[in-house]
Amino acid sequence: MSASFYASPTIGATTTVAVFFHEIPHEVGDFALLVQSGFSKRAAMASQFVTAIGAFLGTLIGIAVQEMSGGGAAQAGAEDWMPRNGGLWGTSLTWGDMLLPFTAGTFLYVGTVAVIPELLETGPRKMEELRKTLVQFAAVAVGAGIMLYISWHG
Repeated sequence: MSASFYASPTIGATTTVAVFFHEIPHEVGDFALLVQSGFSKRAAMASQFVTAIGAFLGTLIGIAVQEMSGGGAAQAGAEDWMPRNGGLWGTSLTWGDMLLPFTAGTFLYVGTVAVIPELLETGPRKMEELRKTLVQFAAVAVGAGIMLYISWHG
């Protein structure tokens, strides 16, 4: 998420809202699943907190990569390990420039190997399952369309 704010405040705010609306139901569901599988409410909250620390560490790593590669305001010491006249593999790209594409690719990978096979599962009532799958794919297409609109008009 930190890399999106380095790209622009609009992209950062959009990413924050998207992650918020994705993660809140996800975390509530995880909490309910933990409690249902035998965790106490306190232990489930502690488990959720431990996983949240990973998000915090990821943000710190994103900020560090952006700052060290020249994406941020703090330039002191950055020259020590990365020259300003050259980027990655002789291009003008920096490590910070690679964060958003890497993150997007990771989400696409997770979507293709975890979510899409689940969408394609069928039950005994084939027509109902087909309708449900088409609605879910339509929702994915609408989400992609919204992101495309924001990228062109944001």
